[in-house]
Amino acid sequence: MQKQKHYPPEVYQKQFTCPSCNVYASQSWSHLCATRADHYYSPIANEQCPIFDGYLPQEWSVSRCEHCSELIIWMEGNIIYPKKILVENPNTDLDSDIQNDYLEAARVYNESPRAAAALLRLALQKLCKQLGEKGDNINDDIKNLVKRGLSPTLQQAFDSLRITGNSAVHPGIINLEEEPEKVLVLFKLLNFIADKMITEPKEISSFYEEFPENLKTAIEKRDGKH
Repeated sequence: MQKQKHYPPEVYQKQFTCPSCNVYASQSWSHLCATRADHYYSPIANEQCPIFDGYLPQEWSVSRCEHCSELIIWMEGNIIYPKKILVENPNTDLDSDIQNDYLEAARVYNESPRAAAALLRLALQKLCKQLGEKGDNINDDIKNLVKRGLSPTLQQAFDSLRITGNSAVHPGIINLEEEPEKVLVLFKLLNFIADKMITEPKEISSFYEEFPENLKTAIEKRDGKH
């Protein structure tokens, strides 16, 4: 079954995947305004506090999802509410610790794209081990996967994730603070690799195994496996 494409939220965009309902929907926008109340009581200070009203700085804005009507509050182009994961979920065929690294990277992305990239590089290293490699050196693991028949497209996905992830800990490759959107691509690459190398082969194998044994035996004889 084809997955619904994920469109990460971006400030002032007319449509994106809502972080509250996870539906690709239209968004309406407005600036935030503070409205004066009769009084404001602070339970921390245990007294009434000074109050104000007026428009907040332009950096503060709010969008509303036309599908679920939930609000999203933005500050300087970043979502500060709700604090939810803004990328697609990890492929469930990944080992559980890889999924945990992916989700941790998603949670810290807004605060530190470099930290997210470093976690995704770690996830890639663990994925190499899940695919039968040693998991000690990503570059060597990719080399071995190429020898095993890794397609050029997947090789490029591996190396793109490896190199960009390396830039989080080795300066001078890519400045992820200036180009944080590159980190969002890494989430897609990790899921792409898992889809092509784990999920799709598993689904095809499961479908094939449902054929009667006599048909599978005939195929094996055709291919000289007997």
